[in-house]
Amino acid sequence: REEEEEERLRQLELERQRAEEEERQRRLREEQRALEEERRKQQEEEAEARRRAKQEQLDQFLSNHGFAGVNERKKKSGMFSSGFTYPLHVAVKAIDAQAVEVLLWAEADKSLKDSDKLTPLALAQKLDKKGSHKLVVGALLA
Repeated sequence: REEEEEERLRQLELERQRAEEEERQRRLREEQRALEEERRKQQEEEAEARRRAKQEQLDQFLSNHGFAGVNERKKKSGMFSSGFTYPLHVAVKAIDAQAVEVLLWAEADKSLKDSDKLTPLALAQKLDKKGSHKLVVGALLA
């Protein structure tokens, strides 16, 4: 009789320990899920911040150079020049690799040719002097 009671108590203790372990595992899973959710939210916020920063850079570049869109054709201004250009060509001439990257991010068409019949890459290669346009060329080839 005493042995049965000891066995019953041992079984109860085992069940209690098992229940505690299950509860501990459940809490760990919940904490892990919460951490993963927090990490996902943070990554989304960081991605959104990067997107906003790129959009601001894009808007600033287009505004500074008088373009309304990334593929907008604009007449060249100047006393002796007539022709047209595009935002990518302007960024290439300015040796602004960051602007090139942002324009490409915004889906600027790098196959568009200016009035000299040059693509942005051809223009960069033409203007390159001792590696001056290396970063711009790299951005266009990326």
